[in-house]
Amino acid sequence: MQVWHRSLCQIAERTTLGYRLNRARPALLLLSASLIPVIILAAAIGWLFVAEQRRALDDEVRVRAETIATAVQRELNTQIQLLSVIADSPRFDLPISRSSFAETARRLRERVPAWDQIRVSDEAGNVVLALPPLDPSASRRVIDVESHDRLLKSQEAVIGNVVIGQKGQPAFAIRVPIERKDRLRAVLSAIVRPAMVTDLLRAGLPDTWPAWIVDGQDRLVASTGAADLAGTVESEYARLSAADAGSATLKGGDDLHIAEATLKETPWRVKVGIPVAEYDRLARKALLLLVAGCCFTLLLAGAAAFLLQREVNARNRERESVANWQRMDALGKLTGQAAHDFNNLLMVFQSGIEGIKRRRNDEQRVTQLLGHMSDGVAKGKVITQRLLSFSRRSNQGAAHVELELKLSDLKPLLRQALNDAVVMDVNLPDDLWPVYVDPAGLEIALINLLTNAREAMPNGGRVIVSARNVPEGVVEDPTLRGAFVALSVTDTGKGVDPPDLTRVFEPFFSTKENGRAGLGLTQVHSFARAAGGAVKVSSLAGRGSAFTLLLPKSNATRVPKEGTNTVLDLPKTVLIVDDTPASLDSVRLALDGFVQTILTAASGAEALAILRSHPDVQAVISDVMMPEMSGIELAEVIARDYPRLAVVLMTGYSDQLEAGANVTRPVVAKPFRNEELAAALTTEQSKILQLSNVVRLDTSSRS
Repeated sequence: MQVWHRSLCQIAERTTLGYRLNRARPALLLLSASLIPVIILAAAIGWLFVAEQRRALDDEVRVRAETIATAVQRELNTQIQLLSVIADSPRFDLPISRSSFAETARRLRERVPAWDQIRVSDEAGNVVLALPPLDPSASRRVIDVESHDRLLKSQEAVIGNVVIGQKGQPAFAIRVPIERKDRLRAVLSAIVRPAMVTDLLRAGLPDTWPAWIVDGQDRLVASTGAADLAGTVESEYARLSAADAGSATLKGGDDLHIAEATLKETPWRVKVGIPVAEYDRLARKALLLLVAGCCFTLLLAGAAAFLLQREVNARNRERESVANWQRMDALGKLTGQAAHDFNNLLMVFQSGIEGIKRRRNDEQRVTQLLGHMSDGVAKGKVITQRLLSFSRRSNQGAAHVELELKLSDLKPLLRQALNDAVVMDVNLPDDLWPVYVDPAGLEIALINLLTNAREAMPNGGRVIVSARNVPEGVVEDPTLRGAFVALSVTDTGKGVDPPDLTRVFEPFFSTKENGRAGLGLTQVHSFARAAGGAVKVSSLAGRGSAFTLLLPKSNATRVPKEGTNTVLDLPKTVLIVDDTPASLDSVRLALDGFVQTILTAASGAEALAILRSHPDVQAVISDVMMPEMSGIELAEVIARDYPRLAVVLMTGYSDQLEAGANVTRPVVAKPFRNEELAAALTTEQSKILQLSNVVRLDTSSRS
């Protein structure tokens, strides 16, 4: 009864937990449905916002570069125009007077401070006039020969490259031709310091944005951050990225996103950069907006889910109270039914005991009473197995089962599950495969299916039990692999409504109006899953239902239909281990007369002590559930220390076995008949003898 009560509590606990999860599911679905699209939309908007802001920054950087390039070009054009006017002055008619040149140049330098030097050079590139005058020891050749030659070739004003002068100062030349009668006579040059264009770079530019100008030879003309680098190669100030033309890194280590603009009349280029950190700042700002939006949405969705959950709870309270009442009512009815059945069995034993006491000498009467008590034991065993099968999750007790032989033996019992108005047909093919299942669980599952069919046909009908081989289980159920046998129970009842088909295997669910507990099909489902198979149901309203058990095929040798009686060869000395004195004495009495010597022990430790002092023990029969050392642990020790000793386990119930513990020894379920125990002993002893006769060859040594 304790086992039965524990099983029912487990069912109720799992059912209540599942009900709570189902009850919270609408709120979770609402929360997910609210958040997912909003998060996706917010992420898309954030990405578009960042992309748009970056595009705007790119445009602004490009516009700044073009603006600076235009300003520099305008300033250079102004310088060229002024210098061209001077070149056309009569003061520069050849031959040029040195004193006149010196006075004119002096005045020009006072009016145009950016002009550091003014020089006149001939077509050969030699400086003929200069202010300030050249040192006597200095070279007369122009320093920037490239721009001088460019002017001679184009005969138009040019802007020279930045060069380092003889005094180590950077400068560039503005050159215009001195022409008379459409012929180039000389070249007038103004040598300008880069500071002239540096101020143009800074005009209107943010302090954090660097800008610089490079000439046609990639030398730095001017920059906003390193005036001392003028005249050096550009890489000394900023290193351009080889992979991305729009990226650069300043000498100080700051990464930039740059834009470039080329002057129209000179190979100079203006470059403006924006720190990448400002790009990242936009991304962080968008991320903050996204997080804020998601939090706000989460708050709204949580509030909506809370309100919905309150509404669902309010609507489900009454339904839950009704469901609880129905579950308790079902448990009460099942309790009453089990109590009724067990009380009937106890009455059989009570009457039998009293009858035997009164009529010990009446052999016929004693035999009759013993028969009733034996039937009561069998019925009690079936009731216990049925109760345990509701919560069984392992395939404990699985064995090779020939369905044709099994159903032939069960046919009278199965017929009792029906009534006289129901006809039962059993149709099994001759080549039907055997299955590997728990025989007791199969018996109970069939009884439950037939009982369900009977209740679906209150006015009578027909039940067909059929089977077929299924080479590939995945065809019937996607979760199955390998070969299976489909065992079907079909009735001609009223059928199951389509909405109820998915719930017929739920605990306490029933479509009947007779108030039954609704656990029969739950046992069928548990049995099929524990066996490694499945159960399927199909139904047509008004035409009947079909329940199909998919059971795994057994790989054991097929048992012949007609077998010979097995001669039992029991061991001569047996050790019985059980911590319950009454059970221990019962097993001893059961073997008395069949075994020559019987030893007993009340614990695993005592059993091991007896084995050490009695080497003649040939077999051990042990209960599974014992304090300190269980029967399974005792069997493991015996297998290690006494490998030639047969061991048979017996139990009324074991958590380890129900959980699917891997036990290689035979297990007989209490209560058992003497023949069952004797058969288990004989089989185990025969297996041990076969293993002990095997000669192991040492393949590591060769002759």
